[in-house]
Amino acid sequence: MDVSFLKIIFAFMAFSIVILSVLINLIESKLPVSIVQTFRYGKFSSEKKHFLVNYLEVPKHWFKHFYVFAAVWSTFGFVLVILAFVFKVPIPEFITHFLNMVALKNRRTSYNATTTTVVMFCMLIQCWKRFYETHYLSIFSNSKINISHYAVGYIHYFGCIAAILAEAPSPFTTLSVDHQSYFLINDINIRLIIGFIIFLWAFQQQYLANVNLVNLRTDKEGKVITYEHKIPTGGLFDKISCPHLFCEMLMYMAIYIMLWGSQIWPYIFFWVLSNQCESAMLNHWWYQSKFKMYPKERYAFIPYIL
Repeated sequence: MDVSFLKIIFAFMAFSIVILSVLINLIESKLPVSIVQTFRYGKFSSEKKHFLVNYLEVPKHWFKHFYVFAAVWSTFGFVLVILAFVFKVPIPEFITHFLNMVALKNRRTSYNATTTTVVMFCMLIQCWKRFYETHYLSIFSNSKINISHYAVGYIHYFGCIAAILAEAPSPFTTLSVDHQSYFLINDINIRLIIGFIIFLWAFQQQYLANVNLVNLRTDKEGKVITYEHKIPTGGLFDKISCPHLFCEMLMYMAIYIMLWGSQIWPYIFFWVLSNQCESAMLNHWWYQSKFKMYPKERYAFIPYIL
């Protein structure tokens, strides 16, 4: 029986984050310090430290490293798609073998070439946006993260790009049924349009939220004046504590809509949803404990819901 490595890895990460989240949220005080310290990072990191886990921590600003990888990897994937579906250039045989290895040997396409191209473009601009934000916009403190968080960043972006290609039409799959292997304007449908609009809106709002966070630590000239955390306001921050995390989830949901019928992307979306939700809740609870005047009407993750 063929086993999809991508399904397994994303299912494992999603399952792990859900189980650990439940444990941290309900019985954190009864858990070993090593588990709590591994799970928590940044401003809501654990005050208690385990000497062995300390050796497995790296600076939080290392986040920017896997966005270098993501930008390069997404560019490679987008170029492959354009060459295959627009210019009809045969892709190297090793690409097919690689996709067989990480997905399934007998892969069938789940969407057409036009959808593949649009979604790969979405991933391309998101990866490059995050590259820009982490290298030229974000202000990192001296906090640390567990090396597992660092490794997951690489795994995530590697898996996302590979997953899109794994179910794309020929030449990426050998069993293409009822899906064209070239880019056609006529293949643009209402689902693709709706998904793309949602993606672009979330894309913009996430950038605005990150700019808002940066402005809390800089003066009018852009010079860093503090590393202290303050209460962000304006835009989606007036509705939820973590609009940047909410928008991240929305973008992956938008891709889910565009890739409707995909066998792998649901696993990716559930992983992103569970991960971003837990991060948002931890941030929200931290704000509430840190600031007595924190807005009570503000939700954590999803406006008016959660």
